[in-house]
Amino acid sequence: MDQDKLISESIETIAGRSLKEGGFAQRQNGRFRPDATAWSILALSAGKIHGDLAENGCIRLAASQLADGRIPVAENLESSYWPTPLAVLAWKSVGGFENEIKRAAGFLLKTPGFHFTKEKNSPYGHDTAIRGWSWIENTHSWIEPTSMAILALKAAGKDGHGRVWEAVRMIMNRKLSAGGWNYGNTTVFNRELSPTPEHTGQALCALSGFVQHSEIAKSIDYLVKEISILQTPLSLCWGLFGLGAWSVKIKGSRGRILNSLSLQQRYGPYDTTLLSQLVIAYNTEGDLLRILMAS
Repeated sequence: MDQDKLISESIETIAGRSLKEGGFAQRQNGRFRPDATAWSILALSAGKIHGDLAENGCIRLAASQLADGRIPVAENLESSYWPTPLAVLAWKSVGGFENEIKRAAGFLLKTPGFHFTKEKNSPYGHDTAIRGWSWIENTHSWIEPTSMAILALKAAGKDGHGRVWEAVRMIMNRKLSAGGWNYGNTTVFNRELSPTPEHTGQALCALSGFVQHSEIAKSIDYLVKEISILQTPLSLCWGLFGLGAWSVKIKGSRGRILNSLSLQQRYGPYDTTLLSQLVIAYNTEGDLLRILMAS
């Protein structure tokens, strides 16, 4: 299939999952999801297409924002606020939602999560007192929500805030000795865990502009080696995004993305978030930060 046609069809599939009331569903005929909506907006913005759907998606995200600035994953699940950074990035990409961005950024800056002083015989290797961000209110910090919050606050112009720099320190504290990151544990009962490409990519994106290349060189080396065997959307896209954030280009990356898209013929349609990430990776050649920090 023609490369441009495959990407165009993917974009139209995303557009086809838009809802009459605004926003996007994760699957055809599904319900509104703020995470699917935010990634769809970013994908449409990267392709500079369906601007009306992106605008309506931003309006729908704004309607789901609560008084304190958070965006819950669903109604009656206010404690699950992890889509909040995604909404900030979506609003920033379209423009005109400065008040919503300000409120969401304010919520993130004042939301600490659950942290505690590490005990002497703790089974955990990382410093449990350093604050990042969590998936759910009053729970511990992990790599993905912390990385997305840093990206959102950087896009909102809050990258100099002490809360952001503490989160950068948290991510660096969770780095594995051989390079890379997983969901957020280093060692458990003195055994080092293995890295994963998606979390490594997320961490590298978040750390761009905050740390020196020498501090994350091993992690980049790990991801360069790992990406040669990646085919699944989540790992492939975040692998490319993480390397792109440090200006590392992977030869044939667009072909790899198209191959991942073609796997839907075997495994069925991807959800909207994954499809959007593949479109973004293709249109930016892995440089996610180019659209996140463009406006």
